[in-house]
Amino acid sequence: MTLDKILRWVLFCAGIITAIFAGYMFSDGKIDWGAAWLAVTVGFLCFATRIKTEKPDSSDDDDSKDLHDMAVLIAELAVSSLKNIGRTIPPGTKEVDEMEEKVNNFLDVMPLSRDERDEISEEFDRLRNRTRRNESGRAIMRSARL
Repeated sequence: MTLDKILRWVLFCAGIITAIFAGYMFSDGKIDWGAAWLAVTVGFLCFATRIKTEKPDSSDDDDSKDLHDMAVLIAELAVSSLKNIGRTIPPGTKEVDEMEEKVNNFLDVMPLSRDERDEISEEFDRLRNRTRRNESGRAIMRSARL
């Protein structure tokens, strides 16, 4: 174990122990002491999670592959969730646009190729066109009833 890992575990354990003391003080009715212990707990846990360790270059390829697979999966889930699978009300164009914006913001930081981004955009375009056709069909049916 490296010094960083040891320090991280020590700070984490100290944070857990002070959290126990904070809970005891709160349950004992000493609110001010409980708040102080809780502040110390937050400090320990923040420092325990803030320490960064250097990773070898070989794991960067595995991480980027994992991030790539996760990004594609999330994009596919977003598109399929809007395709009326298990939905009682079809999505509106505004909902499709909002979902596409959120997915695009997420995919901007992920390692995806331009072809994959284009494929995801095409899926959203198909979904948007289908939604427009559904909305125009519903509008025709409503006007026919009048």
